[in-house]
Amino acid sequence: MGKAGLLTIAAGVLLLTACRGVDGELPLVTGAPATSAEATPTCTHVHTGAHLALSLPAPEGGWPGAPQAVVVMNTFAGSVDIRHGARIRCGSPEDARSLDTRFRAGVGAVIVPEAGDTAPIEVGFDDNALPLWRPIVQLGEPAPIQRADIARFAVRIASIVMVLTLLASALLAFFATRERAFASYAAAASLFALWQALLSGLWAWPRPWLPVAGATVPALVALGLGMAGLTAAALLRQSRLRRRRPRLDRAATWSARGLVLASVAVPWLPPGAVGALSVAVEVGFYLLCLVFTITAITAIVRRRGDGLLLLAGVVPFLPIAALQALLPDALAQWKVEAFMLAGGWLALTCSMVLTLRLGRLRRQRDEMRLLAQTDALTGLPNRRAALERLEQCIAHARDTGEPLTIAFLDVDHFKRINDLHGHETGDRVLRHVAHALRAAFRDADHIARMGGEEFLAILPGADPMHAATRIDVLRISLQGAAEALGVPDLQVTLSAGVSALHPDDVETASLLRRADSAMYAAKRGGRDRTETAVLAVA
Repeated sequence: MGKAGLLTIAAGVLLLTACRGVDGELPLVTGAPATSAEATPTCTHVHTGAHLALSLPAPEGGWPGAPQAVVVMNTFAGSVDIRHGARIRCGSPEDARSLDTRFRAGVGAVIVPEAGDTAPIEVGFDDNALPLWRPIVQLGEPAPIQRADIARFAVRIASIVMVLTLLASALLAFFATRERAFASYAAAASLFALWQALLSGLWAWPRPWLPVAGATVPALVALGLGMAGLTAAALLRQSRLRRRRPRLDRAATWSARGLVLASVAVPWLPPGAVGALSVAVEVGFYLLCLVFTITAITAIVRRRGDGLLLLAGVVPFLPIAALQALLPDALAQWKVEAFMLAGGWLALTCSMVLTLRLGRLRRQRDEMRLLAQTDALTGLPNRRAALERLEQCIAHARDTGEPLTIAFLDVDHFKRINDLHGHETGDRVLRHVAHALRAAFRDADHIARMGGEEFLAILPGADPMHAATRIDVLRISLQGAAEALGVPDLQVTLSAGVSALHPDDVETASLLRRADSAMYAAKRGGRDRTETAVLAVA
Protein backbone atom coordinates (compact mmCIF):
# COMPACT_ATOMS: atom_id res chain seq x y z
CA MET A 1 0.00 0.00 0.00
CA GLY A 2 1.36 3.41 -0.98
CA LYS A 3 1.70 6.54 1.11
CA ALA A 4 -1.49 7.99 -0.36
CA GLY A 5 -3.47 4.95 0.81
CA LEU A 6 -2.06 5.15 4.34
CA LEU A 7 -2.86 8.86 4.53
CA THR A 8 -6.43 8.19 3.36
CA ILE A 9 -6.94 5.51 6.03
CA ALA A 10 -5.49 7.78 8.74
CA ALA A 11 -7.76 10.65 7.67
CA GLY A 12 -10.78 8.34 7.78
CA VAL A 13 -9.93 7.13 11.29
CA LEU A 14 -9.52 10.71 12.52
CA LEU A 15 -12.83 11.72 10.94
CA LEU A 16 -14.69 8.80 12.56
CA THR A 17 -13.10 9.61 15.92
CA ALA A 18 -14.12 13.25 15.63
CA CYS A 19 -17.70 12.36 14.70
CA ARG A 20 -17.90 9.95 17.62
CA GLY A 21 -16.65 12.67 19.98
CA VAL A 22 -19.36 15.08 18.80
CA ASP A 23 -22.26 12.65 19.05
CA GLY A 24 -23.68 12.36 22.56
CA GLU A 25 -20.61 13.47 24.52
CA LEU A 26 -21.00 15.75 27.55
CA PRO A 27 -19.20 19.13 27.68
CA LEU A 28 -15.66 19.01 29.00
CA VAL A 29 -15.38 20.24 32.59
CA THR A 30 -12.00 21.15 34.04
CA GLY A 31 -10.77 22.42 37.40
CA ALA A 32 -11.95 21.74 40.94
CA PRO A 33 -14.12 23.54 43.52
CA ALA A 34 -12.42 26.33 45.46
CA THR A 35 -11.65 25.44 49.06
CA SER A 36 -10.85 28.92 50.40
CA ALA A 37 -11.49 32.57 49.68
CA GLU A 38 -8.92 34.64 47.83
CA ALA A 39 -6.47 36.03 50.32
CA THR A 40 -6.16 39.80 50.44
CA PRO A 41 -2.47 40.74 50.43
CA THR A 42 -1.12 42.43 53.52
CA CYS A 43 -0.30 46.09 52.97
CA THR A 44 3.42 46.73 53.11
CA HIS A 45 4.20 50.36 52.40
CA VAL A 46 7.43 50.62 50.45
CA HIS A 47 7.82 54.17 49.18
CA THR A 48 10.33 55.10 46.47
CA GLY A 49 9.76 58.85 46.53
CA ALA A 50 7.46 61.56 47.80
CA HIS A 51 4.15 60.00 48.86
CA LEU A 52 1.14 61.89 47.55
CA ALA A 53 -2.35 61.79 49.09
CA LEU A 54 -5.53 62.46 47.14
CA SER A 55 -9.05 62.68 48.55
CA LEU A 56 -12.01 61.71 46.36
CA PRO A 57 -15.01 63.41 48.01
CA ALA A 58 -18.47 61.86 48.10
CA PRO A 59 -21.09 63.43 45.84
CA GLU A 60 -23.58 65.84 47.33
CA GLY A 61 -25.89 63.89 49.61
CA GLY A 62 -23.34 61.12 50.19
CA TRP A 63 -22.40 58.01 48.28
CA PRO A 64 -25.36 56.37 46.51
CA GLY A 65 -24.51 52.88 47.81
CA ALA A 66 -23.36 51.63 44.37
CA PRO A 67 -19.93 50.01 43.83
CA GLN A 68 -17.15 52.48 43.06
CA ALA A 69 -14.10 51.46 41.03
CA VAL A 70 -10.85 53.32 41.70
CA VAL A 71 -7.78 52.76 39.50
CA VAL A 72 -4.38 54.44 39.82
CA MET A 73 -2.10 54.35 36.75
CA ASN A 74 1.30 55.71 35.70
CA THR A 75 2.84 55.38 39.14
CA PHE A 76 5.49 52.89 37.88
CA ALA A 77 6.93 52.19 41.35
CA GLY A 78 6.27 52.32 45.09
CA SER A 79 3.00 51.57 46.90
CA VAL A 80 -0.58 52.56 46.11
CA ASP A 81 -3.18 52.71 48.90
CA ILE A 82 -6.94 52.97 48.30
CA ARG A 83 -8.81 53.52 51.57
CA HIS A 84 -12.39 54.14 52.63
CA GLY A 85 -13.12 54.11 56.30
CA ALA A 86 -11.69 50.95 57.83
CA ARG A 87 -11.26 49.20 54.48
CA ILE A 88 -7.93 49.53 52.69
CA ARG A 89 -6.68 48.02 49.47
CA CYS A 90 -3.03 48.37 48.53
CA GLY A 91 -0.70 47.13 45.85
CA SER A 92 2.44 47.88 43.93
CA PRO A 93 2.91 48.19 40.16
CA GLU A 94 6.23 46.40 40.71
CA ASP A 95 4.55 43.11 41.65
CA ALA A 96 1.39 41.88 39.91
CA ARG A 97 0.73 39.44 42.76
CA SER A 98 -0.24 42.38 44.98
CA LEU A 99 -2.88 43.72 42.57
CA ASP A 100 -6.63 43.26 42.43
CA THR A 101 -7.08 40.71 39.63
CA ARG A 102 -9.96 42.73 38.17
CA PHE A 103 -7.50 45.43 37.07
CA ARG A 104 -4.36 44.84 35.02
CA ALA A 105 -3.19 48.20 33.67
CA GLY A 106 -2.99 49.83 37.09
CA VAL A 107 -3.54 49.38 40.81
CA GLY A 108 -7.28 49.32 41.44
CA ALA A 109 -10.04 48.30 43.81
CA VAL A 110 -13.83 48.20 43.96
CA ILE A 111 -15.29 49.83 47.08
CA VAL A 112 -18.97 49.86 48.09
CA PRO A 113 -19.62 52.79 50.47
CA GLU A 114 -22.90 52.68 52.33
CA ALA A 115 -25.69 54.85 50.99
CA GLY A 116 -25.49 58.34 52.45
CA ASP A 117 -21.91 57.87 53.67
CA THR A 118 -20.00 61.13 53.18
CA ALA A 119 -16.50 59.88 54.03
CA PRO A 120 -14.14 60.43 51.08
CA ILE A 121 -12.13 57.71 49.37
CA GLU A 122 -8.49 58.30 50.18
CA VAL A 123 -5.85 57.44 47.57
CA GLY A 124 -2.13 57.48 48.29
CA PHE A 125 0.69 56.80 45.83
CA ASP A 126 4.32 57.62 45.22
CA ASP A 127 5.24 60.45 42.89
CA ASN A 128 6.94 58.96 39.83
CA ALA A 129 9.21 62.04 39.40
CA LEU A 130 8.41 62.18 35.66
CA PRO A 131 6.75 65.56 34.94
CA LEU A 132 5.36 64.53 31.53
CA TRP A 133 3.97 61.21 32.79
CA ARG A 134 1.52 62.31 35.45
CA PRO A 135 -0.24 59.68 37.58
CA ILE A 136 -3.90 59.11 36.68
CA VAL A 137 -6.69 58.30 39.14
CA GLN A 138 -9.97 57.03 37.70
CA LEU A 139 -13.23 56.85 39.67
CA GLY A 140 -16.53 55.54 38.41
CA GLU A 141 -18.80 52.60 37.69
CA PRO A 142 -16.80 49.34 37.72
CA ALA A 143 -17.95 47.89 34.37
CA PRO A 144 -16.81 50.75 32.04
CA ILE A 145 -13.55 51.19 33.94
CA GLN A 146 -12.84 47.46 33.78
CA ARG A 147 -13.55 47.38 30.04
CA ALA A 148 -11.17 50.30 29.48
CA ASP A 149 -8.59 48.57 31.67
CA ILE A 150 -8.85 45.38 29.60
CA ALA A 151 -8.47 47.42 26.40
CA ARG A 152 -5.33 49.09 27.76
CA PHE A 153 -3.84 45.78 28.80
CA ALA A 154 -4.64 44.20 25.40
CA VAL A 155 -2.97 47.08 23.54
CA ARG A 156 0.11 46.78 25.73
CA ILE A 157 0.34 43.03 25.21
CA ALA A 158 -0.16 43.38 21.43
CA SER A 159 2.51 46.09 21.17
CA ILE A 160 5.17 44.14 23.00
CA VAL A 161 4.29 40.93 21.12
CA MET A 162 4.79 42.79 17.83
CA VAL A 163 8.26 43.95 18.91
CA LEU A 164 9.18 40.46 20.14
CA THR A 165 8.05 39.04 16.79
CA LEU A 166 10.29 41.52 14.95
CA LEU A 167 13.11 40.56 17.32
CA ALA A 168 12.68 36.85 16.57
CA SER A 169 12.51 37.59 12.84
CA ALA A 170 15.75 39.60 13.00
CA LEU A 171 17.52 36.82 14.90
CA LEU A 172 16.40 34.20 12.38
CA ALA A 173 17.55 36.46 9.53
CA PHE A 174 20.92 36.95 11.22
CA PHE A 175 21.49 33.23 11.69
CA ALA A 176 20.47 32.63 8.07
CA THR A 177 22.51 35.43 6.47
CA ARG A 178 25.16 36.37 9.08
CA GLU A 179 24.47 40.01 8.25
CA ARG A 180 25.57 42.26 11.13
CA ALA A 181 22.73 44.69 10.43
CA PHE A 182 20.21 42.09 11.61
CA ALA A 183 22.19 41.53 14.82
CA SER A 184 22.25 45.29 15.50
CA TYR A 185 18.52 45.51 14.89
CA ALA A 186 17.90 42.54 17.21
CA ALA A 187 19.90 44.25 19.98
CA ALA A 188 17.93 47.49 19.56
CA ALA A 189 14.63 45.58 19.49
CA SER A 190 15.59 43.79 22.72
CA LEU A 191 16.21 47.10 24.50
CA PHE A 192 12.96 48.51 23.12
CA ALA A 193 11.03 45.47 24.35
CA LEU A 194 12.50 45.96 27.84
CA TRP A 195 11.55 49.64 27.75
CA GLN A 196 8.00 48.72 26.73
CA ALA A 197 7.82 46.18 29.56
CA LEU A 198 8.89 48.81 32.11
CA LEU A 199 6.56 51.47 30.70
CA SER A 200 3.52 49.18 30.62
CA GLY A 201 4.19 47.35 33.89
CA LEU A 202 4.33 44.01 32.07
CA TRP A 203 7.73 43.37 33.63
CA ALA A 204 5.85 42.59 36.87
CA TRP A 205 3.48 40.03 35.28
CA PRO A 206 2.74 37.41 36.47
CA ARG A 207 5.53 38.16 38.92
CA PRO A 208 8.60 40.44 38.65
CA TRP A 209 11.10 39.06 36.13
CA LEU A 210 13.47 42.04 35.90
CA PRO A 211 15.81 42.98 38.79
CA VAL A 212 14.74 46.64 38.88
CA ALA A 213 12.46 46.72 41.93
CA GLY A 214 12.83 50.11 43.61
CA ALA A 215 14.63 51.56 40.59
CA THR A 216 11.96 51.29 37.91
CA VAL A 217 11.86 55.01 37.08
CA PRO A 218 15.66 55.44 36.63
CA ALA A 219 15.74 52.25 34.55
CA LEU A 220 12.85 53.54 32.45
CA VAL A 221 14.61 56.86 31.79
CA ALA A 222 17.96 55.16 31.13
CA LEU A 223 16.43 52.83 28.56
CA GLY A 224 14.50 55.75 27.07
CA LEU A 225 17.71 57.75 26.65
CA GLY A 226 19.47 54.78 25.08
CA MET A 227 16.52 54.11 22.78
CA ALA A 228 16.50 57.77 21.70
CA GLY A 229 20.14 57.41 20.66
CA LEU A 230 19.56 54.12 18.84
CA THR A 231 16.45 55.48 17.12
CA ALA A 232 18.32 58.59 16.01
CA ALA A 233 21.12 56.43 14.58
CA ALA A 234 18.62 54.20 12.76
CA LEU A 235 16.75 57.17 11.30
CA LEU A 236 20.04 58.74 10.21
CA ARG A 237 20.90 55.59 8.26
CA GLN A 238 17.40 55.54 6.85
CA SER A 239 17.65 59.18 5.71
CA ARG A 240 20.92 58.49 3.84
CA LEU A 241 22.42 61.69 5.24
CA ARG A 242 25.85 60.10 4.89
CA ARG A 243 25.76 60.48 1.12
CA ARG A 244 24.71 64.13 1.08
CA ARG A 245 26.20 65.63 4.27
CA PRO A 246 28.98 63.32 5.51
CA ARG A 247 30.28 65.73 8.17
CA LEU A 248 26.83 66.38 9.59
CA ASP A 249 26.15 62.65 9.52
CA ARG A 250 29.32 61.90 11.50
CA ALA A 251 28.48 64.54 14.10
CA ALA A 252 24.91 63.28 14.46
CA THR A 253 26.05 59.66 14.64
CA TRP A 254 28.54 60.40 17.43
CA SER A 255 25.86 62.39 19.28
CA ALA A 256 23.52 59.40 19.07
CA ARG A 257 26.26 57.13 20.39
CA GLY A 258 26.86 59.62 23.19
CA LEU A 259 23.22 59.33 24.25
CA VAL A 260 23.56 55.55 24.43
CA LEU A 261 26.69 55.83 26.59
CA ALA A 262 25.13 58.52 28.81
CA SER A 263 22.19 56.24 29.59
CA VAL A 264 24.50 54.07 31.70
CA ALA A 265 24.92 56.90 34.25
CA VAL A 266 21.19 57.59 34.74
CA PRO A 267 20.61 55.18 37.69
CA TRP A 268 23.12 57.16 39.78
CA LEU A 269 21.46 60.55 39.23
CA PRO A 270 19.29 62.17 41.96
CA PRO A 271 15.49 61.96 41.43
CA GLY A 272 15.23 65.61 40.42
CA ALA A 273 17.88 65.20 37.74
CA VAL A 274 16.18 62.02 36.48
CA GLY A 275 12.89 63.91 36.08
CA ALA A 276 14.54 66.82 34.26
CA LEU A 277 16.40 64.39 32.01
CA SER A 278 13.17 62.58 31.14
CA VAL A 279 11.63 65.87 29.98
CA ALA A 280 14.72 66.72 27.92
CA VAL A 281 14.75 63.28 26.30
CA GLU A 282 11.05 63.36 25.41
CA VAL A 283 11.06 66.92 24.05
CA GLY A 284 14.29 66.24 22.18
CA PHE A 285 12.76 63.13 20.65
CA TYR A 286 9.73 65.13 19.48
CA LEU A 287 12.05 67.70 17.85
CA LEU A 288 14.06 64.89 16.27
CA CYS A 289 10.89 63.43 14.75
CA LEU A 290 9.99 66.88 13.41
CA VAL A 291 13.42 67.26 11.79
CA PHE A 292 13.20 63.84 10.17
CA THR A 293 9.66 64.60 9.00
CA ILE A 294 10.94 67.70 7.19
CA THR A 295 13.83 65.65 5.77
CA ALA A 296 11.43 62.96 4.56
CA ILE A 297 9.05 65.43 2.93
CA THR A 298 12.00 67.09 1.18
CA ALA A 299 13.14 63.70 -0.12
CA ILE A 300 9.62 62.92 -1.39
CA VAL A 301 9.36 66.30 -3.16
CA ARG A 302 12.74 65.69 -4.80
CA ARG A 303 11.58 62.20 -5.83
CA ARG A 304 14.10 60.30 -3.74
CA GLY A 305 12.85 56.85 -2.83
CA ASP A 306 14.06 56.91 0.79
CA GLY A 307 11.61 59.55 2.02
CA LEU A 308 8.33 57.65 2.20
CA LEU A 309 9.36 54.98 4.72
CA LEU A 310 11.20 57.56 6.82
CA LEU A 311 8.06 59.69 6.98
CA ALA A 312 5.90 56.66 7.76
CA GLY A 313 8.17 55.74 10.69
CA VAL A 314 8.14 59.09 12.50
CA VAL A 315 4.74 60.54 11.62
CA PRO A 316 2.80 58.74 14.43
CA PHE A 317 4.83 60.66 17.02
CA LEU A 318 3.77 64.05 15.66
CA PRO A 319 0.14 63.89 16.93
CA ILE A 320 1.49 62.65 20.27
CA ALA A 321 3.76 65.70 20.45
CA ALA A 322 0.89 68.00 19.45
CA LEU A 323 -1.40 66.55 22.12
CA GLN A 324 1.36 66.82 24.72
CA ALA A 325 1.72 70.52 23.90
CA LEU A 326 -1.96 71.43 23.46
CA LEU A 327 -4.10 68.83 25.29
CA PRO A 328 -1.88 67.11 27.86
CA ASP A 329 -4.84 65.92 29.96
CA ALA A 330 -6.44 64.16 26.98
CA LEU A 331 -3.15 62.48 26.06
CA ALA A 332 -2.28 61.44 29.62
CA GLN A 333 -5.08 58.86 29.81
CA TRP A 334 -3.72 56.84 26.85
CA LYS A 335 -0.14 58.07 26.58
CA VAL A 336 1.44 54.73 27.50
CA GLU A 337 -0.54 52.91 24.83
CA ALA A 338 0.08 55.65 22.24
CA PHE A 339 3.85 55.49 22.79
CA MET A 340 3.90 51.70 22.65
CA LEU A 341 1.92 51.57 19.41
CA ALA A 342 3.94 54.36 17.77
CA GLY A 343 7.19 52.76 18.88
CA GLY A 344 6.11 49.37 17.57
CA TRP A 345 5.20 50.94 14.24
CA LEU A 346 8.62 52.64 14.08
CA ALA A 347 10.30 49.29 14.79
CA LEU A 348 8.26 47.72 11.99
CA THR A 349 9.22 50.40 9.45
CA CYS A 350 12.90 50.13 10.44
CA SER A 351 12.66 46.38 9.90
CA MET A 352 11.14 46.96 6.47
CA VAL A 353 13.89 49.44 5.56
CA LEU A 354 16.56 47.00 6.71
CA THR A 355 15.05 44.15 4.71
CA LEU A 356 14.64 46.28 1.58
CA ARG A 357 18.17 47.66 1.84
CA LEU A 358 19.74 44.25 2.30
CA GLY A 359 17.65 42.96 -0.59
CA ARG A 360 18.95 45.81 -2.74
CA LEU A 361 22.54 45.06 -1.71
CA ARG A 362 22.04 41.40 -2.57
CA ARG A 363 20.66 42.30 -5.98
CA GLN A 364 23.64 44.56 -6.60
CA ARG A 365 25.98 41.79 -5.48
CA ASP A 366 24.23 39.30 -7.76
CA GLU A 367 24.42 41.76 -10.65
CA MET A 368 28.14 42.27 -10.06
CA ARG A 369 28.65 38.52 -9.92
CA LEU A 370 26.68 38.12 -13.13
CA LEU A 371 28.77 40.80 -14.81
CA ALA A 372 31.93 39.07 -13.61
CA GLN A 373 30.72 35.81 -15.19
CA THR A 374 29.31 37.25 -18.43
CA ASP A 375 31.14 37.95 -21.68
CA ALA A 376 30.56 41.62 -22.45
CA LEU A 377 30.61 41.21 -26.25
CA THR A 378 28.24 38.26 -26.75
CA GLY A 379 26.27 38.22 -23.50
CA LEU A 380 27.16 34.55 -23.02
CA PRO A 381 28.68 33.19 -19.80
CA ASN A 382 32.47 33.55 -19.82
CA ARG A 383 35.16 30.94 -19.20
CA ARG A 384 34.93 31.21 -15.42
CA ALA A 385 31.17 30.68 -15.38
CA ALA A 386 31.47 27.83 -17.91
CA LEU A 387 33.98 25.92 -15.79
CA GLU A 388 31.81 26.33 -12.67
CA ARG A 389 28.76 25.07 -14.58
CA LEU A 390 30.75 22.14 -15.98
CA GLU A 391 31.78 21.10 -12.46
CA GLN A 392 28.13 21.12 -11.40
CA CYS A 393 27.02 19.13 -14.45
CA ILE A 394 29.75 16.52 -13.91
CA ALA A 395 28.74 16.09 -10.27
CA HIS A 396 25.08 15.72 -11.28
CA ALA A 397 25.93 13.21 -14.00
CA ARG A 398 27.93 11.08 -11.58
CA ASP A 399 25.14 11.18 -8.99
CA THR A 400 22.37 10.26 -11.42
CA GLY A 401 24.25 8.15 -13.97
CA GLU A 402 23.01 10.35 -16.83
CA PRO A 403 25.31 10.96 -19.83
CA LEU A 404 27.12 14.25 -20.28
CA THR A 405 28.67 15.59 -23.48
CA ILE A 406 30.62 18.75 -24.19
CA ALA A 407 31.65 20.37 -27.47
CA PHE A 408 34.42 22.84 -28.26
CA LEU A 409 33.55 25.07 -31.22
CA ASP A 410 36.03 27.38 -32.96
CA VAL A 411 35.24 29.86 -35.76
CA ASP A 412 37.38 29.00 -38.79
CA HIS A 413 39.79 31.60 -40.20
CA PHE A 414 38.61 34.25 -37.77
CA LYS A 415 41.85 36.23 -38.12
CA ARG A 416 41.25 36.42 -41.86
CA ILE A 417 37.73 37.78 -41.22
CA ASN A 418 39.21 40.54 -39.05
CA ASP A 419 41.90 41.33 -41.62
CA LEU A 420 39.52 41.44 -44.61
CA HIS A 421 36.41 42.98 -43.09
CA GLY A 422 37.66 44.78 -39.98
CA HIS A 423 37.45 44.11 -36.26
CA GLU A 424 33.97 45.60 -36.01
CA THR A 425 32.71 42.98 -38.43
CA GLY A 426 34.62 40.36 -36.46
CA ASP A 427 32.73 41.40 -33.32
CA ARG A 428 29.45 41.21 -35.22
CA VAL A 429 30.36 37.70 -36.38
CA LEU A 430 31.00 36.58 -32.80
CA ARG A 431 27.65 37.99 -31.69
CA HIS A 432 25.94 36.28 -34.63
CA VAL A 433 27.57 32.95 -33.76
CA ALA A 434 26.51 33.34 -30.12
CA HIS A 435 22.91 33.99 -31.21
CA ALA A 436 23.00 30.96 -33.52
CA LEU A 437 24.39 28.79 -30.71
CA ARG A 438 21.49 29.71 -28.44
CA ALA A 439 19.01 28.85 -31.19
CA ALA A 440 20.62 25.55 -32.18
CA PHE A 441 20.92 23.98 -28.73
CA ARG A 442 18.31 23.05 -26.14
CA ASP A 443 17.23 25.27 -23.26
CA ALA A 444 18.80 22.74 -20.88
CA ASP A 445 22.19 23.08 -22.59
CA HIS A 446 24.77 25.63 -21.46
CA ILE A 447 26.64 27.79 -23.98
CA ALA A 448 29.69 29.91 -23.11
CA ARG A 449 32.43 31.89 -24.80
CA MET A 450 35.78 30.55 -23.66
CA GLY A 451 37.80 33.37 -25.21
CA GLY A 452 38.62 34.74 -28.64
CA GLU A 453 36.60 32.85 -31.25
CA GLU A 454 36.24 29.69 -29.14
CA PHE A 455 32.94 28.54 -27.59
CA LEU A 456 31.91 25.69 -25.29
CA ALA A 457 28.61 23.81 -25.28
CA ILE A 458 27.65 21.62 -22.29
CA LEU A 459 24.87 19.12 -23.01
CA PRO A 460 23.54 17.34 -19.88
CA GLY A 461 21.76 14.06 -20.60
CA ALA A 462 22.97 13.96 -24.24
CA ASP A 463 25.33 11.60 -26.06
CA PRO A 464 27.97 12.63 -28.65
CA MET A 465 25.67 11.75 -31.56
CA HIS A 466 23.04 14.19 -30.33
CA ALA A 467 25.71 16.87 -29.90
CA ALA A 468 26.93 16.32 -33.47
CA THR A 469 23.36 16.67 -34.75
CA ARG A 470 22.93 19.99 -32.93
CA ILE A 471 26.22 21.25 -34.37
CA ASP A 472 25.09 20.32 -37.89
CA VAL A 473 21.96 22.42 -37.35
CA LEU A 474 24.20 25.27 -36.19
CA ARG A 475 26.45 24.91 -39.22
CA ILE A 476 23.47 25.20 -41.58
CA SER A 477 22.24 28.36 -39.84
CA LEU A 478 25.67 29.98 -40.21
CA GLN A 479 25.56 29.60 -43.99
CA GLY A 480 23.38 32.70 -44.15
CA ALA A 481 25.74 34.86 -42.06
CA ALA A 482 26.79 37.04 -45.01
CA GLU A 483 23.20 38.01 -45.78
CA ALA A 484 22.24 38.37 -42.12
CA LEU A 485 25.18 40.69 -41.40
CA GLY A 486 25.07 42.51 -44.74
CA VAL A 487 28.70 41.66 -45.56
CA PRO A 488 29.19 40.24 -49.10
CA ASP A 489 31.66 37.38 -49.56
CA LEU A 490 31.64 36.65 -45.82
CA GLN A 491 31.98 32.98 -44.97
CA VAL A 492 31.46 31.83 -41.39
CA THR A 493 32.22 28.20 -40.62
CA LEU A 494 33.36 26.42 -37.50
CA SER A 495 35.23 23.34 -36.40
CA ALA A 496 33.91 21.34 -33.46
CA GLY A 497 35.26 18.69 -31.14
CA VAL A 498 32.89 16.52 -29.10
CA SER A 499 33.68 14.43 -26.02
CA ALA A 500 31.55 12.48 -23.56
CA LEU A 501 32.17 12.10 -19.84
CA HIS A 502 33.89 8.79 -19.06
CA PRO A 503 33.50 6.91 -15.77
CA ASP A 504 37.27 7.08 -15.24
CA ASP A 505 37.46 10.88 -15.60
CA VAL A 506 38.87 12.03 -12.27
CA GLU A 507 39.00 15.72 -13.14
CA THR A 508 37.38 18.23 -15.44
CA ALA A 509 40.61 18.89 -17.32
CA SER A 510 40.69 15.43 -18.90
CA LEU A 511 37.22 15.90 -20.42
CA LEU A 512 38.17 19.36 -21.72
CA ARG A 513 41.45 18.06 -23.20
CA ARG A 514 39.66 15.36 -25.18
CA ALA A 515 37.16 17.84 -26.61
CA ASP A 516 39.95 20.30 -27.42
CA SER A 517 41.99 17.58 -29.14
CA ALA A 518 38.96 16.54 -31.16
CA MET A 519 38.40 20.15 -32.22
CA TYR A 520 42.00 20.48 -33.45
CA ALA A 521 41.58 17.17 -35.26
CA ALA A 522 38.63 18.76 -37.09
CA LYS A 523 40.89 21.71 -37.98
CA ARG A 524 43.53 19.39 -39.37
CA GLY A 525 40.88 17.44 -41.25
CA GLY A 526 39.92 20.43 -43.36
CA ARG A 527 37.79 22.60 -41.02
CA ASP A 528 34.01 23.11 -41.17
CA ARG A 529 33.47 19.69 -39.64
CA THR A 530 32.84 17.88 -36.36
CA GLU A 531 35.04 15.25 -34.72
CA THR A 532 34.38 13.21 -31.60
CA ALA A 533 37.08 12.32 -29.12
CA VAL A 534 36.80 8.59 -29.85
CA LEU A 535 37.21 9.06 -33.60
CA ALA A 536 40.02 11.55 -33.08
CA VAL A 537 41.94 9.10 -30.91
CA ALA A 538 41.33 6.31 -33.36
